Amino acid sequence: MTGMRRTVLVLCALLTALHAAAVPAWAGPPPAPTPPTPYRAPLWPVPEPGRWQSAPGPAASGPAAAGGTRPQAGRPGAVDDRMVAAVNRQRKKAGCSAVRLHAALSRAARKHSAAMARSRRLTHTGADGSSPADRMRAAGYRVGSAGENVTAGSGTAEAAVTAWMRSAPHRDILLTCRYTHAGVGRAKGSGGPWWTLDLASGR
Repeated sequence: MTGMRRTVLVLCALLTALHAAAVPAWAGPPPAPTPPTPYRAPLWPVPEPGRWQSAPGPAASGPAAAGGTRPQAGRPGAVDDRMVAAVNRQRKKAGCSAVRLHAALSRAARKHSAAMARSRRLTHTGADGSSPADRMRAAGYRVGSAGENVTAGSGTAEAAVTAWMRSAPHRDILLTCRYTHAGVGRAKGSGGPWWTLDLASGR
């Protein structure tokens, strides 16, 4: 009887161990999913020439962030003038000279805004793999140094500039005194308007 009892006890212990291994220990409720973070483009190493920075994302640069402004109407040239005027107001406060619109830079900026609107993605890389400087050169501008800001969701040119001024990397590009020319691109589309501001000095 002693041997049989020992065998029964061993079998019971073995079954208990197998059951414990099959049933995972309770560790409480599963952790809450991590919410997605806003889009943030990487701060690329500054190429020579040029540096590029995208806005923190539509949530940080939309109409609500700029005081609920309404979408901007009017011919593209008027929109370009309004953005350059808004940029120059900030540059004047910083002691920088005004930038002026350059047709080649505006062609590059408009093309890039249209591409972002199609892909619905903030990026500084063109569909063909081009960099901002590549696009400026392709449009006919002889790049000396340059910077690019992009954003989506700001209803007016002034709202886009306000959003950029609230971010140190974007503000640095707006207030780089050596830039002399500007190009503005605005494209309609889901999540937009999609804005590109190219600032540069030629060589």
